[in-house]
Amino acid sequence: MFSFTDEERDHFLNCADGILQSHSKEEPEKIISAISGYADLIAKSKGTGYTPKISKQAIGDVQVTRIEPPCGSNTYILETPAGFLVIDSGFPCYAEELKQTVLSLYPKFPEKKTELLITHIDMDHMGAMDLFDCVYLNATSLENFTREKTGVPNYRVKNPTRAPFYEMVVMLTKYTTPSLANISLLDSVKPDHSLPLSHIGDLKAAGLTFSIYEGYGGHVEGSMIFLENDLGLIFTGDILINPDGFTPEQLRSNRYPAILAGGSVNEDSKKAAAERYAAYEMMQGRRWTICPGHGDVFQL
Repeated sequence: MFSFTDEERDHFLNCADGILQSHSKEEPEKIISAISGYADLIAKSKGTGYTPKISKQAIGDVQVTRIEPPCGSNTYILETPAGFLVIDSGFPCYAEELKQTVLSLYPKFPEKKTELLITHIDMDHMGAMDLFDCVYLNATSLENFTREKTGVPNYRVKNPTRAPFYEMVVMLTKYTTPSLANISLLDSVKPDHSLPLSHIGDLKAAGLTFSIYEGYGGHVEGSMIFLENDLGLIFTGDILINPDGFTPEQLRSNRYPAILAGGSVNEDSKKAAAERYAAYEMMQGRRWTICPGHGDVFQL
């Protein structure tokens, strides 16, 4: 399943023990079952097991394609008259599978500048960053990766009770810090972290214009939503997800991390709820097509 060296195996076992120690109030059997189940699911979803659900819909003159793998985040491809834009890119261990899927859908994709928007820094959303010519990030997310490069704990590891789980996922998904050579910063103003969502700038890409809002650390620091107001189209990352229509594998791939992270993958559940509320408030007064970080596209 995984080819670990003796040293890597020992580190994996230490991570497993760390998770058990951090969540000692849970039944050990529940934790061990979640570790085994998550590792098995990640392994089986690679290669011939990478069988994403693919859906397409036209919104105005934009074709929105959603790639939803058995394990990991949605990836969206926006095809416009001006080119392509990709939003989120799954786990790093599936980067090659995602690349081949994109090329099978859009053979001309590499002929123009390839651009990627990342909604937040979690490994299941940013795993193929180094495959793109340009990756759009906010300063808060860039700081997370800069911390990794300089040996400072990143946003997910700074909570010591969650660090063992994070380190385990690094091993299972073959994560390495992206090169950052292709980064284009999004911020034109600093976020106001007294607000659940604050405007940090706008982006023009592939003939579209997005208003960008940054959260205040509910799911994870730097999480963003992107609104294309002319089309009524919003990409929310994990600030909003839609479990309706999850396959059994997708249900497990979302349930196991919550168990292993201590009950929730949100850094601050109260703030995460406020971010969700603010996102829905932002959409009042008109019809929106909502593209969540996980699950089916839906309308409001």
